[in-house]
Amino acid sequence: MKKIYICLSLCLVFSLFAMGLSLAAGMPSEPPQGLPPGGGTPGATTAVSATEGDWTFKIVTAGDSVTSTITAYAGKNKHTVIVPSVLGGAKVTAIAAQAFGHHNEIAAVYVPDTVEKVEEWAFYDLNTATIISFANPQVEIKDGAFMSSGNAVLYLPAGTAQKSAGGKDVVTNSTEVVSVALKNEKKAAVAGGVYLNIGAAAKENQITAADIIAVASGAFAQETNPENGAAVLAFSGDDYKVAEQKVVIADQFQNIVSSDSLNKTFRVLTKEDAAQLNQVIASSSAYSEVKNLFNFTEGYYLNGNKVTLDKDIVAYDISTGEELYGPNHTANPLPNANPNLHYQYVAYQDKDNDGDLDVLYYSPYRLAYNYGAVNIASDNANLNGLSARTSLNPNYLAFANAIVKAKGSSDDQVYQQLEANTAKSGDKIGAGINQERSVLWADDYGTIKVDHLQALSTSTGNWAKMSYESGLSAYNTELVMEWGMNAVLYATNGGIVTAGSLNGERSSIYANGDGANGVLAGGAGSKAGTNDVKSDTAKVYVYNTDFNLEGWNNHVADVVYGGYAYLENVKAATGKPGSYAVGQGSALANDFGNGVVDAKNFHTTVYGNRSAGIYVIGGGVVTARDSSFISKMDAGLVVASGGTLRMDDSRATGQIAFRNRGGITPESTSVFNNVSFIAAKDVTGYVTGEKAAQAVKAWKSASGGTALSNYMMSDPAMTIGRLCQNYGISQDKVKTLLAALGKTAGKAYTEKTLLRNSILDNTFYNYSAGQYSGDTDFTPIPYLTVGSSFGGLTSSVFEFEAAGVKLELNNSTFKNNNAADYNYLVASEAGSAPILQFTQSNAAGIIWNEGDITRAVEGRSADRSSSLTVHFTDSAFTGSFADGSNGLWEVAGLDYTDAAGDKSGLNGNYYQAKANWKISASFDKESVWNVTHDSYLGTLTLENGAKVQAPEGSSLRMTVDGRETNLEPGTYKGQIIIQVIKNS
Repeated sequence: MKKIYICLSLCLVFSLFAMGLSLAAGMPSEPPQGLPPGGGTPGATTAVSATEGDWTFKIVTAGDSVTSTITAYAGKNKHTVIVPSVLGGAKVTAIAAQAFGHHNEIAAVYVPDTVEKVEEWAFYDLNTATIISFANPQVEIKDGAFMSSGNAVLYLPAGTAQKSAGGKDVVTNSTEVVSVALKNEKKAAVAGGVYLNIGAAAKENQITAADIIAVASGAFAQETNPENGAAVLAFSGDDYKVAEQKVVIADQFQNIVSSDSLNKTFRVLTKEDAAQLNQVIASSSAYSEVKNLFNFTEGYYLNGNKVTLDKDIVAYDISTGEELYGPNHTANPLPNANPNLHYQYVAYQDKDNDGDLDVLYYSPYRLAYNYGAVNIASDNANLNGLSARTSLNPNYLAFANAIVKAKGSSDDQVYQQLEANTAKSGDKIGAGINQERSVLWADDYGTIKVDHLQALSTSTGNWAKMSYESGLSAYNTELVMEWGMNAVLYATNGGIVTAGSLNGERSSIYANGDGANGVLAGGAGSKAGTNDVKSDTAKVYVYNTDFNLEGWNNHVADVVYGGYAYLENVKAATGKPGSYAVGQGSALANDFGNGVVDAKNFHTTVYGNRSAGIYVIGGGVVTARDSSFISKMDAGLVVASGGTLRMDDSRATGQIAFRNRGGITPESTSVFNNVSFIAAKDVTGYVTGEKAAQAVKAWKSASGGTALSNYMMSDPAMTIGRLCQNYGISQDKVKTLLAALGKTAGKAYTEKTLLRNSILDNTFYNYSAGQYSGDTDFTPIPYLTVGSSFGGLTSSVFEFEAAGVKLELNNSTFKNNNAADYNYLVASEAGSAPILQFTQSNAAGIIWNEGDITRAVEGRSADRSSSLTVHFTDSAFTGSFADGSNGLWEVAGLDYTDAAGDKSGLNGNYYQAKANWKISASFDKESVWNVTHDSYLGTLTLENGAKVQAPEGSSLRMTVDGRETNLEPGTYKGQIIIQVIKNS
């Protein structure tokens, strides 16, 4: 076992060992160079990974059975997705976890009748999808398959025995079969067969036989069945084959190059090549919007980053040991390397760490992502049994690099003190590029421990470059968030990072680049779930540390795919005060897949839009003790799609104190002991309202549209002058824009004015800063801006949007700092169904059920019916129950236009929902209800001893279904109205 004990504050030198995938279409033509020998001998296997178009899949052989399992869908521009029934010549029978993770462009998914099994999280966070259709009535869909896909309706064929699956009710009406027959499917790369079409009113979400035919790839001819006229695809040629490769490394390189370092693309660009490539990107519908993140020029590129070569550079074929370029081979140019060529990737060395490439090792071997799904075995109760992936995707880890890296179970590094700067420390090539660069990275059971860390990260996560170099059909802004490259402290595949010491000096971490999380842990490791393991999963421990993270999509700690983080005695901030657009930076989160975060004495303020104090989703768990969470522009706490929160002796403050989104998950319970919840809608210092509207108007006049791409806002050095250059705005219009912005802002604006915190950094832009967001923009009515949620949310202590979990609130307190007329305690909106248990917890305010309404959630309109259940045990409630507009009231001086276009002065119900009498409330014998306003319920239970009291000088009158009823112990059901009547 290797152990290193060092005290240092200097530049460290390490080789960059990471992983990568393919090059997007549009590569300039390659120099002629033939095909060298080598390449490994194909061998039999039980599981082989392959990629065809947007589909990555495993071909699984078990005896005589050969099937395909879809592991990833990479498309980004199809609204209606048809899942193939054949991939790689084999029937598609399964869809793996996260295969469709996070696609906000998808409206409908059609799954063929061949699919028999769907894993949990398979269709995670398809928040705009309304249709997920399965043609197999017996398909096995695991619970949680549709996490955070609350708008999607699950369709199965009529006659299925399943009433619900994957946490959704099954719908069978308005369906019909549409199909294409297949011949010789073993010869097909991609083909579609039988599907369940949905007879929706919106024809764009339906599919036809022509759509299914368009999925096909391979040599085929289209025929017609003479009996029924149906379409038939007849494939020809050889059977599809993907052989497992055996990576061969020549003897002389065995102790120099590892197989997993052979993962970087390499370009040799002439001036003409560079111009051509830039033109290809600029004219691409998938990448033109982010063309300014590229700008290739003449030279050499490693993984899309420009590098220099040593004058004596040598290049070798890794498999044969042959010298391809060097003293004896200077006639032929250096080859390009990408998955479209014989040489697919390279590894490199900078032997003297002078910032140029000394040696290149060319590899003919492809990369494949074959992860295992396991249940973690751990002494931590929250981790134990949690499902996880054994590894993160090597196609994206190819871009990761670090100042200090430990890899392998024998690599244990310990430092008493470390000062690190991503732009200066460590290897000069990585520092010079300064992208996707961590300070500490522990991988594959390696460990790093630093007692006192001073870390400065200006590294950026260039998701556009990574998308393009990886061959994605369109850019993915959340590559960094999902896989974690660019995190300051990074633990993957069973690695462990420990930073700080409770008894030592205080550590500090600063970062300002895209995706520069303070902490990211993910991937449980190849031995996860067994007893013979160094670590039960990837972990990061942080003690006695300050975090200041000023980039877009920066979390203090994020865990993915089974990762774990522990933070104690930590103070942290994400975003910048007054900056709305530099957001999506929740302090503690588990954004993709299951993960656990435990925090103690953790205190944070988050500033940007869509930035919560805690964001926990799905099977993830976040616990906090003796901690505080403040969100200036979002919710203090967010639970999505069944995530679990456990908090003790803590405080949560936000525009909403607690928010729940992402579907109804009644089995999910979050527990709060001695927690203070505060709704505080304070927009001081942010550009809102009329100023924001005028800024957007000026920008639209100059640029021709309201769009303002998030990557420009996320660049800390972006000026308004450079912004205008990127959008091709003429100098005359720039002057006009600057004058208009300066007038609205009340101070001079120049081309050197930074975009961040300018008047263009305002609440009219949503979290990706790409859409004009509407006109509710923090008006006096109690709603957040439309932008990030695509629908108004009540600024309540507890708010539920198309969601529902159970909350146990023990010995806790609640406060709404909005004006008295907007003192919402609970708001159940847009088809929600929450359950709240108040125990020894006094509360006050309006408990409101929106009722029945057709309205949009996450951009999708649907009929939605909300409900609400509250229980009071040994608690006092001072307030009222409102349903639709029933129980709300006109506010003196309030005048606004609601969603229907009507003038209103009502203190809520912006969408004009109709009451549905679905509030259920109960009070035990030790509880008191002090009624403040007329109340409307569907069920009311009063135990013996429960008190229901009128305000001083008033009395109460209860009717049930219109009949006056004595207000006494019992259970009442129907249209219950309790009126407050002033005594004469």
